Amino acid sequence: MNNQYTVYENQTLFDIAAHVYGRVDVVVQLALVNGISITERLIPGQIILLPNLEKDFATIKALSAREIIPATFTEIQVSAALDYLLPNVFPISL
Repeated sequence: MNNQYTVYENQTLFDIAAHVYGRVDVVVQLALVNGISITERLIPGQIILLPNLEKDFATIKALSAREIIPATFTEIQVSAALDYLLPNVFPISL
């Protein structure tokens, strides 16, 4: 039986893997169980199913002791200044 995890703001599957399991090598299993990509943008409040996987309790304890809940998602915004600096320049592969 799977447990559930409620997503916090700016969390990724990698963050959840680190928070719950203390390791990120389980991210593919998390994605498969939930039917999503490892790079899927998660929505705060979204429910993620947690398979029963081995945990690294030392890492979990270290995060907990520092009251750290990993949330590393950053949205990259392209600046309009970039177009000004490099007008009409596009990468071309030959």
